[in-house]
Amino acid sequence: MLWTSYKNAETALQFEQITQIDQTHKLAEQHFNYRLNESRHMLEAIAKTFDANRSVFSPQFLQDIIIDYVIVFEKNIEGDIKVLESFGLFDEQNSKPLFKNDKFVFEKSRRGQSLAFQFQEVHEENGQLVGMRIFKAGVYLKKNSPLVNELRSVSGASAHMIMSDDTVFVESTSLENGVAEVRDAVLEKRETIFSTKENIFSGDFHPLKIKDGPQGLYLVSVMTSQGTQTWGETFRGSVIFGGQVVLLAAILVTLLLRKITNSNLNKLLSFAHAVQNGDTKRLYQKGSIYEFNQVGEVITGMVHHLSAKSKYIEDLVNATITPTFAWDDKGNITLCNHVAKDLFDQIDTMEDIHLFFKRQNNSQMIQALENAANGKPFSSLETVIRLEGSLRHYVWNLSPLHDRFGIIIGGIAQGQDVTDRRLAERRLRLSAKVFDSTIEAIMITDDKGDIVDVNTAFTDITGYSRNEVIGQNPRMMKSGRHSEEFYNTMWSDLMTNGLWRGEIWDRRKNGDEFPKMLSISASRNESGRVTNYVAVFSDITNKKESEEKLEQLAHFDPLTGLPNRVLFHDRLYTSLARSKREKEHMAVLFVDLDRFKQVNDSLGHRVGDLLLKEVSKRLKTSIREIDTVARLSGDEFTVILTDLTSDEDIELVASRIVKSIGAPYFFEGHELFISASVGIAIYPTDGDSSADLLRNADVAMYHAKEKGRNNYQFFNLSMNDKAHNQLSMANKLRIAMNKNAIIPHYQLKIDSVTGKPVGVEALARWTDDNGQPISPAEFIPVAEENGLIVKLGKSIIQQTCFQARMWQDMQFDFGSIAINLSAQQFRDRNLINDIKEAIEDHRIVPTCLEVEVTENMMMEDVEGAIQILADLKDMGMRISIDDFGTGYSSLSYLKRFPVDTLKIDRSFVHDIKPGNDDAAIVSAIVSMAHELKIDLVAEGVETKEQVDFLKSIGCTVVQGFLYGKPCHGGQVPLQWARIEEEFSQ
Repeated sequence: MLWTSYKNAETALQFEQITQIDQTHKLAEQHFNYRLNESRHMLEAIAKTFDANRSVFSPQFLQDIIIDYVIVFEKNIEGDIKVLESFGLFDEQNSKPLFKNDKFVFEKSRRGQSLAFQFQEVHEENGQLVGMRIFKAGVYLKKNSPLVNELRSVSGASAHMIMSDDTVFVESTSLENGVAEVRDAVLEKRETIFSTKENIFSGDFHPLKIKDGPQGLYLVSVMTSQGTQTWGETFRGSVIFGGQVVLLAAILVTLLLRKITNSNLNKLLSFAHAVQNGDTKRLYQKGSIYEFNQVGEVITGMVHHLSAKSKYIEDLVNATITPTFAWDDKGNITLCNHVAKDLFDQIDTMEDIHLFFKRQNNSQMIQALENAANGKPFSSLETVIRLEGSLRHYVWNLSPLHDRFGIIIGGIAQGQDVTDRRLAERRLRLSAKVFDSTIEAIMITDDKGDIVDVNTAFTDITGYSRNEVIGQNPRMMKSGRHSEEFYNTMWSDLMTNGLWRGEIWDRRKNGDEFPKMLSISASRNESGRVTNYVAVFSDITNKKESEEKLEQLAHFDPLTGLPNRVLFHDRLYTSLARSKREKEHMAVLFVDLDRFKQVNDSLGHRVGDLLLKEVSKRLKTSIREIDTVARLSGDEFTVILTDLTSDEDIELVASRIVKSIGAPYFFEGHELFISASVGIAIYPTDGDSSADLLRNADVAMYHAKEKGRNNYQFFNLSMNDKAHNQLSMANKLRIAMNKNAIIPHYQLKIDSVTGKPVGVEALARWTDDNGQPISPAEFIPVAEENGLIVKLGKSIIQQTCFQARMWQDMQFDFGSIAINLSAQQFRDRNLINDIKEAIEDHRIVPTCLEVEVTENMMMEDVEGAIQILADLKDMGMRISIDDFGTGYSSLSYLKRFPVDTLKIDRSFVHDIKPGNDDAAIVSAIVSMAHELKIDLVAEGVETKEQVDFLKSIGCTVVQGFLYGKPCHGGQVPLQWARIEEEFSQ
């Protein structure tokens, strides 16, 4: 009945415990999910207002949301990811985005297992999508985590553990007795553990479900089971009476057995005390208890065995070659071998070990003795002893001796003669000092090639520490630059001659390759067998860099990094030889930038250099990998094309070059446009030597410029003839300028209403030595291409001012003289000074001069043109736009230019008739000029009908052959008077 009541109460209690454990688990699981979701929602709220320039994370913030680390990544539209901000504790394994968003996942790192999640937000700037921001956070599953302590607080449990199948991640356990026992039982059996009357705690093992999270986590819970103590009280009274009866019987039996046992025990103790005092001959007297007799026999056997062992140890110690002696806990010397007796006189007659150590006059030995007495071993105590007239070095080890209970019962000292070792070490230190002091790296390997030692210079040069390379093969530093044949030859020489010297490339620890001068020698033993290899090397990087710099300076353009003229000719020679040998076609392209000087003159050489660098990059991307692009000088580039199958291959590259260079450039706030003229010469049709190909490509390039620039032209023989003619023309032009053979002629400008001249235009004219006139259309472009136009323009200005002075001295009222400025002259920084100098030299007033410029000339650099024109206006000169209507004709800029006169181009006047397109254009120009209060001059007037129509639309000032051709300055007054006379009639 008692047993049945016990089992019924036990079953009811277990059912109640299961209910309590389930409730505890649910409370813990709910709070765990609540805290995780709370942290996620708070982080999502912060992400909405995240500012990369202001940190929003703090230790208190992380503590409030149980998060251990937060990492913010930025992912641009190209997919590149970088860390924008981070906070908390994490390592390199945590610093990468997860593969899933909005899910809790496991993440391992050196700091332990963590439960991590991430989400992403769209990142926009100024309404433009620039990428995504990824927010990643995690909480470490670690012991005594604040989170698991919260779970215990909420659920009321005495212990909680979060674990996987075989690993405990998080644990919080109460220190109450019995909690740990139940927890361990749950872990071992993986089932419910119920409380007992000895232990009031129960526990169980349940899956831990995480919302939007991984599976495989379990929650172990241990809690106090109510009702256990009551259940135990039920049975306590039942057993008290039975226990009292058993206790009384035990006392009576014990008194009887004690009397019998004492008699036999006294005999055994008497025998044991005799053995303890060293009486090995005493025999055990048997008593009436069999077991005690057995113990006595065992002790007798042990005495005999220990006596034999003692003799064996004594013989063993005496057989050693190292001095050894021992002592007991009272300091008595109990053991001393013959080596110690030879080393220390009278040690075997001494009874006190302390006295012996004091006689050695060594404070360290005394300290070592005290340490041994206190249970501390003392090793490597070195002493110097004079023995047979010489000093010997001994190293001592002093150790305490313990009995089987760990009680110190004495000590033992053992010494070793290290004299020879110390001498060897001294020699080795000297060698090591030399080994480590040399500035050259030294590496020693064994006969298999494995490294056994390196010096400090080796570490300095390679970056590898000694520990990192010991035992490794030198091939770990192999650069990969040398072939197997190279290494086979090296080892062949080394094995044959025992020595190899040469230059080799290796790799440092950081991955950098470097050159070194290496010497390897084989070290052999007495039998001639190789035992080691010794490699000595020095870093020759600086030497190589100097050589490369010299090579770079000698063969590459320092500004663009392209091959220079020297390297270009070398590659052209090589390519030409290959083409001849393989009977293949090749081409040379001569590339010249159009109007590059204008960029240098207007924006400075810095922008010009930036432009040349960018042009170089575009040229390299326009050609094939097998081709060569070089910079010869200034704005001249050349390209070598090989392995050609047709002219289309050449045209493809040439068109790509023209298009690429013609695209806009952006430098320091300037948008620049520049074009290229490309000349092409092909082997073998256009030449079979480097000089012929380069010269003919140059000729073709000039032909491309004549065709309007920004194009490419193939060479033909007619170009060569034209080039020779231009060269001849340039030489003649230089001679003529030196002789002042190019002089201004003057053409009158007439007021068609009054019939009176109002001014003249100075025009350059050249008559050769044979008296034949050379057209300006021929020599002006040659002057521009050969850099002579500025000098020619300056000469015309000087001569014109001189003529004005002469007319003024004649009191001839010539109105004003218009002087044409070329584009190069207009951009020349000395223009203003040249004009001022001419005016001052000939003492004329600036108001009698007028400069003519074209629209295109001013539109190339609007702001610069406005400044130059303003400077001329400040001097008192008038400004005319020549050939108006044939250039940009930008009305928005026209109103900004300080213009006095528009000259209608002859191309509009030549076929002008009422009702045609030219008439409409000219009428529009006249109306605009009247509205802007700008004077007008019509050029190229040759018929009376043209004059009448121009007068009818309001353009009264004309210029052309109708009134006279350009003439010498001395003829102008006569022509002037003739025209006035004709009109008066």
